[in-house]
Amino acid sequence: MFSSRNRFQYQVATGRLTLPVAAILTLIVWTLSSVHDWPSISSLLAYGLTSYLLIETETKFVLIRTRTTLPAVLFLLLYAAMPFLHETSLTCILPVLFILMLLFLFRSYESPYASGALFQAFFCLGLSSFILPALAWLTPLLYIHTISLRSLNIRSFFAGIIGFTLPYWLLFGYYVWTDNLEAVYPYLMRLFQFQPINYHTLTLTHYVSWSIVLIFSGIYGTFYLRSAFKDKVQTRILLRIFVWMMLWLNLLCVLQPQYFQALLPLMLIPASLISAHYFALTFNRVSHILFNTTLILWVSLCLFNLWMHFFNF
Repeated sequence: MFSSRNRFQYQVATGRLTLPVAAILTLIVWTLSSVHDWPSISSLLAYGLTSYLLIETETKFVLIRTRTTLPAVLFLLLYAAMPFLHETSLTCILPVLFILMLLFLFRSYESPYASGALFQAFFCLGLSSFILPALAWLTPLLYIHTISLRSLNIRSFFAGIIGFTLPYWLLFGYYVWTDNLEAVYPYLMRLFQFQPINYHTLTLTHYVSWSIVLIFSGIYGTFYLRSAFKDKVQTRILLRIFVWMMLWLNLLCVLQPQYFQALLPLMLIPASLISAHYFALTFNRVSHILFNTTLILWVSLCLFNLWMHFFNF
């Protein structure tokens, strides 16, 4: 049972109106930041689709032991609080491909047809590497996760390779057909290029936003690991993959900070799910304090980033 001080947290975590309210808040903040840039609505649509896929992933694999839309709510609110993510670019597709990759990866859990699911997961990763070549470095890490998912065998191993390389084979075929074979080399070479570490591309808003995501990831990831024994074995395996993804993506951002704006939306996905897992299942004095603190941090981040956005600091 939860105490009266946690009743608001409980209503937010399990209420049917939470997601509509979050969607309205996101739309309001997005409108404020993009009032003169309506073509950026494609960014809003892409992140809206990501939030829907996040709900589908959580529901299909029962990652949280109660009915809740908090993962999508937290993802949308964090997106809304970061106006620099509201700009339209090809990287808007990355969160959609990332959550699809995880969805297909999870489907391979102890499946006799794991090779098909892993082909689709690695295909999404291959498409993502077209947009952001540094994501290709996640390929060996995905194979490591297939071991814990008990889906790695000879067939699934080569299915992953074929899935990841298929976009490049299609590109190779196109350039062969157009008799321009040399044009494919830059696409291949950039997969192996490590760009010089350059933090000069980051602004104060980037550092503040990244700090908030790190706080969410660190605190709620730690709380989850301490209470993970309460979940089923399959749920623990899948959620630990989310935790590892938080670590991999943050490490990649440390090593290649020039890709921060493309990597941050991907970091929001595991951070939102792990935070939602804590708030939807834990109702005590600590959770009450953290829930209120999280709301205050979100409001503060939103106001700070909007101020910086409007006044171009």
